[in-house]
Amino acid sequence: MRKMKQQVVIVLIMCTVVSGTISAATNYVVPPGTPGVTPTANYTSWATAATNIQDAIDVVGSGGVVLVTNGTYVLTDMLTIADSITVRSFNNGATDRDGTIIDGNYPTTTNRCVYLNHASAVLDGLTLTNGFGATNSFSGKGGGLYLAGGTVTNCLITGNETLGAGGGVYLDQAGTIVDSTISENFATNNNASYAGGVYIYKAGLVTNCVVSGNRANKGGGVYFNGLGGAGGLLIDSTVVNNEAFVYTSGQGQAGIGMYFKGLVTRCNIISNTITVFNGSGMHAGVGMSYFSIVRDSYIAYNTGASYGGGIQCAGGGSGGAIVTNCVIMHNSAWVGGGVYLGYRGLLVDCTIVSNSHAVFVQQGSARNCLFADNDSGIWVQSGATKSLWENCTVVNNGGNGMRFSVPAIVDNCIVYGSGGANWSYDGTGSGTVWTNSCTTPTLTGPNDTGNITSDPLFANTATGNYRLRYRSPCVNTGMDRAWMTGAVDLDGEPRLVGTVDMGAYELPPPPGTCIIVR
Repeated sequence: MRKMKQQVVIVLIMCTVVSGTISAATNYVVPPGTPGVTPTANYTSWATAATNIQDAIDVVGSGGVVLVTNGTYVLTDMLTIADSITVRSFNNGATDRDGTIIDGNYPTTTNRCVYLNHASAVLDGLTLTNGFGATNSFSGKGGGLYLAGGTVTNCLITGNETLGAGGGVYLDQAGTIVDSTISENFATNNNASYAGGVYIYKAGLVTNCVVSGNRANKGGGVYFNGLGGAGGLLIDSTVVNNEAFVYTSGQGQAGIGMYFKGLVTRCNIISNTITVFNGSGMHAGVGMSYFSIVRDSYIAYNTGASYGGGIQCAGGGSGGAIVTNCVIMHNSAWVGGGVYLGYRGLLVDCTIVSNSHAVFVQQGSARNCLFADNDSGIWVQSGATKSLWENCTVVNNGGNGMRFSVPAIVDNCIVYGSGGANWSYDGTGSGTVWTNSCTTPTLTGPNDTGNITSDPLFANTATGNYRLRYRSPCVNTGMDRAWMTGAVDLDGEPRLVGTVDMGAYELPPPPGTCIIVR
């Protein structure tokens, strides 16, 4: 009998433990002074809700949920979330981002709003404002949010400051921000501030977000530093109306700065600007280097740079930078209004149109790109290694189409219809080699071969349609290269349909034609 009682007790204890593991707690928070509420730990009802968010966080336990009703919560210290819990706004059964405000209370206190540091932690539907990243707190990083793990979703991060990096957010090697707005944040050190909006260190993901109206010396909107890590990701987001304020030459990157790794894809980088107080500002839209990639993005209306109005694409050492399948238009700069193309930089399948100056080149290359209707064309200014221009269409630009101050290689290109000369040489530029290309006047270099001067017969220059007509002399008159196997043209169509065409577009065969794609 005694043995049976022991077995029953053991079973009851086991059932209690198992039940505890599958039933996570929900804790509640209301603003201080809410009528009818008596805060009582563990804050498991609205009647006994906490009036301090951190109190509810501290007792909820792993897997728990903290529901924060709408109102303003003024902090005396940052909120710390270091467990697998969810902190979510709540207003009549729905989240209420704009009505649930975490106020960092700067300058009365000098603390950021939230520190999130657990892979399974979630912050959902809150406004973080008036936080300050002081230099005595994680080296002044992340005025609104310091994210070292977890997910931030449906949040507004606005009106925060830091003396170091990430006025709005600092991602430290991990974490995801999704469906959020990061706006009007400020990195305030006039000599060395990075990322008014979001700083991504080594790794981290920002997706489906708006980054707007932020300010810093470098990376007004977003700054990547992937040194020693996998590199950060910015996906399906808009980076707009951010500013870089320049006190020392070399500062800039008003929209996005990318140092050593990082991927930007399917983003809009629009209307970012550089304001110069001293020196010269660089790269209004995007500045990138060292294994960085920007692809499938729209980069437009960025202004104020001395070099690289739309994007700067340059690598360094053994690491290049690549821009692929992007539209770069209506940007301006003193030099390289559309693109500043530097050492080991590569443009692939890009459309560069209607900029103040198409491209300024210091040892970069381009393939399958359209450069059209810019105030001036391409200037290949310097570089110890020859830049390579493959299957590009350079057309209808003001000034010279292509100016060579150093030798380059032009292969399978169309350079035509320029406001000035289609091409010109100065310095050592006469060493440029042209092969299988269409331009005027006649090329007479000792190694120039396979070139033509006939009108390329574009489909409709008046509407900016620079594809080829069926009778174009540029159809099937290029030279096939190894990279073309399996590649596509600027329209995403097979690059090889018979012999390759000159220029960025491959003419499709007439309807009903049987072809073999190589």
